[in-house]
Amino acid sequence: MTRGGNVLALVLWSIIVFFVIYPLSILIFESFKIVETGSLGLQNYLGFFQDGYYLKTFGNTLFLSTLVLLTSTLFGIPLAYILARYRQYGKTIFTALILLPIVLPAYAGIFAFIIFFGKYGTVNLLLMDFGIIETPINFIYGIHGLVFIQALHMLPFIVLSLSAGFTNIDPAFEEAAEVEGASGFRRFITVTLPLCTPSYLAGAVIVFLWPFTDWLTPLILGQVDYLPSVAYINIAYHFTDMHRKYMGIVAVVISSIVCIALFLVARWWVERKKYTGLSKGTTSEGRVIEPGLLIKSGSYLYMIFIAALVLLIPIVLGLSAFSRRWVFEAFPTHWTLENFRVILLETPMLIKNSFVFSTIALVFGVLFGLPAAYIIVRTRVPGKNALDFVITLMLAFPGMAVGVSYLLAFWEGIPLATHWIIMPLALFARRLPYFLRMAHSSYLQLDVSLEEASEVSGVGKLRTFLSISLPLLLKGVLVGVVMFFIMAFQEISTAIFLYRGGWETLPIGIFLNWHRGMEFGIAAAMAFLMIVITFILLLIIARIGGGILKAAWGPGGS
Repeated sequence: MTRGGNVLALVLWSIIVFFVIYPLSILIFESFKIVETGSLGLQNYLGFFQDGYYLKTFGNTLFLSTLVLLTSTLFGIPLAYILARYRQYGKTIFTALILLPIVLPAYAGIFAFIIFFGKYGTVNLLLMDFGIIETPINFIYGIHGLVFIQALHMLPFIVLSLSAGFTNIDPAFEEAAEVEGASGFRRFITVTLPLCTPSYLAGAVIVFLWPFTDWLTPLILGQVDYLPSVAYINIAYHFTDMHRKYMGIVAVVISSIVCIALFLVARWWVERKKYTGLSKGTTSEGRVIEPGLLIKSGSYLYMIFIAALVLLIPIVLGLSAFSRRWVFEAFPTHWTLENFRVILLETPMLIKNSFVFSTIALVFGVLFGLPAAYIIVRTRVPGKNALDFVITLMLAFPGMAVGVSYLLAFWEGIPLATHWIIMPLALFARRLPYFLRMAHSSYLQLDVSLEEASEVSGVGKLRTFLSISLPLLLKGVLVGVVMFFIMAFQEISTAIFLYRGGWETLPIGIFLNWHRGMEFGIAAAMAFLMIVITFILLLIIARIGGGILKAAWGPGGS
């Protein structure tokens, strides 16, 4: 243990305390403040759980989370098995398409599916034109549409987790089951699936928590009786009604508590369940099965079906972005570049802010994340595991909790929220785990003997890091940089509470154009532009990523 390591850890802890622990503590403290007296007490929480409406919203959110998890699991299990076990042509392309929603803004998909599946959207208009139906079918508005959109958005987490689990299973386990006569579906249920439990939970907990953090999807679909949506409405629109404002703050805290509790339970369960084989092990590709013609054809059809649903998002938004109007028509008939002219010439500030804020947040993330990963992996500094735990825990915090806590903590006293720097600082705190996980994974894969050999030769730690460690870490660091930037670029839940006039980003611009009832083509053009930027960055990840993503987000990676 070196003096330099202790000093570095102290600096990192100071940053975490100031930008994470302090604002979240203020949020919790504020939730106990009694409106009438200004004193502290449990009245806000008692009022929340004694109010039938708020109890209903809490129950609705739990029910929605369960449905979203069940739906994504039902569709994700066969998809993950196909991608992990079957050797088929075009599997890489299908994998990229199916995993695309993981980096696409959730709100972009909502707009696309409303256009396509809405009451007077493409599907209903075509069905009525062909005389199949007389009145529109409600495909999208209601809990069924909400479950469909959220499950599709979260499907990649289930697929990634299960694919990693299927690949890492020692073939000897399944072969032994087959020798005992358990083949096909029975072997899958009794051997394969149970062995994937830790991998599955790593993704399932993220899926289950999503409805507790997503306030925008229900709001756009007119389904407001859910905890995050009610919290947003109470805080954003009822700032003069102090009781409703504090009910909103309590709702944010309760959502955060549920997310943290489930995250910790899942983490404990994953670490408790160690499925380790002592046999010959498996290859990086895992067990490969050559399916018969019927199964292979069915697999292709299933992958095409899921990929088509995903591709609807950029296709529909692209058509809408280049159309003058798309109302009561199955497909647009009038085309224009006006929407992009408005974005690029009249509101270039949105694009500029998105890039500037995300880039500054990224710089903060790299400057913090690399030393933090070094402390966690390479030193015995006291508190390093706690540092890793606190940063990782930020994955479970709703973006709304970060935004509201920053607004409360940095408005008076420490008036950072009155300056534009609050935007990149909030993005830094919100998305830091994405970079740290990549850097952490890269350090674990770097042989420590290389660094030790350099130091034995008399080279200092800083020079060793710059000349030995950093070049070898570069691949994982670049993946972390791109992932951090993508997630910061599309962030809205945190930024929506902090922006002021002139600080708007592309996600906020999309929301405001929808919210103000302005022409949808402009919002669609913004969303399409975000998708293009995200897709380019995703290609960079696919090019340099290798196994970094799986190593960073696997169940054993924490």
